[in-house]
Amino acid sequence: MISQIPGGAEIIDKLVCDGKTLRGSSIETEDGNHRFVAQVTVYARALGVALAQKTYDTHESSERAALKELLSILKLDGVLIQADALHTTQPIFSGALSRGPTYS
Repeated sequence: MISQIPGGAEIIDKLVCDGKTLRGSSIETEDGNHRFVAQVTVYARALGVALAQKTYDTHESSERAALKELLSILKLDGVLIQADALHTTQPIFSGALSRGPTYS
């Protein structure tokens, strides 16, 4: 998608990530917990578009796992990733170029 936007790759310096529960997807399980379908979106605010989305069943995956999968397919050199508090407990990636969570 970015390749279709003139100058798209050059102006992306920050991505915003958020997860949402899909309305009407919650069901109560036999043990009294709730299972639902959720979706994580990676959004490029500078371009005004969602770059990637992943839908998952909370019984089979988590928001952290879904976001990590989405970010692993994007080229992120020099890009700031903005996510909510759920993702501040530990770094999403390890390595010399990745740094731990920051708070604001």
